[in-house]
Formats: sequence, structure tokens, C-alpha cells
Amino acid sequence: MATFELYRRSTIRMCLTDTLDEMVETRKLGPGHAIEVLVQFDKSMAEALDSKVKTKVSIK
Repeated sequence: MATFELYRRSTIRMCLTDTLDEMVETRKLGPGHAIEVLVQFDKSMAEALDSKVKTKVSIK
């Protein structure tokens, strides 16, 4: 779960969240679909970090 926290606060995730919120507010997208997009984003980021990032970091 710590991995999720690292990129959930990233600029791209924050922009995605803001955009989805705006789309829900203007009824261009349903709340359920917005959640689906965020879940897919989480899955895609986890897969990308797992397969593309080779450096490991340990924070104490």
C-alpha cells in the first residue's frame, strides 16, 4: 500500500482526480465511472512501477 501513496500524491494523479471531479460535477461522467478510472490508474501505475523501474529504495 505504501507504493500507492507515493504516486497518489503525484501531479498526474492529482490532475486526473481534479479532472474526474469536474466531469462528475458537470454530469459528463458518473461517479462510478470516475472510480473505475482511478482504480485502473492505480493498477496501471503499480504494473508500470513493477515492470519498468529497476531501482529499489529503502526508507527508514
